[in-house]
Amino acid sequence: MPPILVFLIGIAVLLVLCVVVKVNAFVALLVTAMVFGGLTFMGGTEIIGTITSGFAGTVESIGIVIIFGIMLGNYLDAAKATNKMALDTVKLVGQKRSGIAMAICGYIISIPVFSDAAMVILTPLVKSIHKRTRIPLAILAVSLASGLLATHVYVPPTPGPLAAAGLLGIDIGRAILWGAFAAIFMTLFGTVFAHIFFKKKPDSYYSWRDDAEKAEEESVNTNALENDKDLPGTLVSILPLVMPLLLIVGNTTCSMLFPADSTIVAITSFIGDANVALALGCLLAVILLGKRMGKDTVMKVIDKSLKEAGPIVFITAAGGALGEVLSVSGAGADLASMVINTGLPFILIPFVISAILKVVQGSGTVAVTTAATLCAPIAAALGLDPILIFLASGAGARACCHVNDSFFWVFTNCMGYDMKGGLKTLSLANPFMALGGLFGTFLASLII
Repeated sequence: MPPILVFLIGIAVLLVLCVVVKVNAFVALLVTAMVFGGLTFMGGTEIIGTITSGFAGTVESIGIVIIFGIMLGNYLDAAKATNKMALDTVKLVGQKRSGIAMAICGYIISIPVFSDAAMVILTPLVKSIHKRTRIPLAILAVSLASGLLATHVYVPPTPGPLAAAGLLGIDIGRAILWGAFAAIFMTLFGTVFAHIFFKKKPDSYYSWRDDAEKAEEESVNTNALENDKDLPGTLVSILPLVMPLLLIVGNTTCSMLFPADSTIVAITSFIGDANVALALGCLLAVILLGKRMGKDTVMKVIDKSLKEAGPIVFITAAGGALGEVLSVSGAGADLASMVINTGLPFILIPFVISAILKVVQGSGTVAVTTAATLCAPIAAALGLDPILIFLASGAGARACCHVNDSFFWVFTNCMGYDMKGGLKTLSLANPFMALGGLFGTFLASLII
């Protein structure tokens, strides 16, 4: 069977299971892996063995990292360290440039905290700034969303990019550096669009849920910018996030600069291992912020994090199983040959796959991990750096945000928009964010 037909049938099966049948992504990925194996005439025993091997290998590489990454974000959230980071950013940049401040806040805070939760955390700040400065709410809200959604799809230890890096075999330090690089352009494109497009829009352009709900949403503390007496200090707020990122990137840097058998590489490869670095970040959060949270909260965060991490680890591992089947069956290599013959720019393939998945099933994490899984064998056959798949997949995952995405409803509810208002603000800005990510990917392809 022609490789392109195998590929299209496999994607069709995945989409039907996720969108039409509404099967959980974990089951859909495993079924798709079996379909790919069958279409490439692998034996039944070989298919099962390949699936279990890919599943186990993925859990081994990123399972613990995802758990500690989620736990670190939950600790920073519980201690209100994220609120402190946001307030400090606004004060540093200035209220007159609050749109830029919101973008920076989103960029930073969405690294440890899920974008949905971060949106809720920062909503009072957005509305307080809106009332004080009269900057259009849409500019502030969309700028914030641009930063939140950019690092959500690009910068580990956020689960989506962390999973994609594991599936592609990318060093976590490289994923952080290049993901942060591309996320700058994604944030910038979304923020610039917001400032240009919404600056002169009349009030009639926006639509709200209803007057009562709008009034309720806007009844926030207008003194939020000064309301930081109950927040932790700046240093203790940011250290648990910055330290593990520096350790991971330091490990990557030292391994490039020093001999493999040197003492410094031996040290940095241990403390800079993503598992160890994020565990140290969690420990530091407990040491610095544990008294604020209290013993009960510290223990509850552990239980909460394990519950949240389970589905993400399983879905990612199922993606690893699918990737292993594509590799072992030879379908990926065959498709790579076809890509070479078409002359199609390779980075558009993961971008389009991720974009389609995002539009039809809503989850950016699933879109990124699935696109990375499907395209990894192609990149290997073409001899391309897998970081380009990582970046292009993340860009595609921002192509659209609409009614099947939980962030869309968090955004609209927090800002007081109805569905139409959300489509005319957040949804309209997302394609520009995706173009920013694709532009960052293109620049990376010139450098790597």
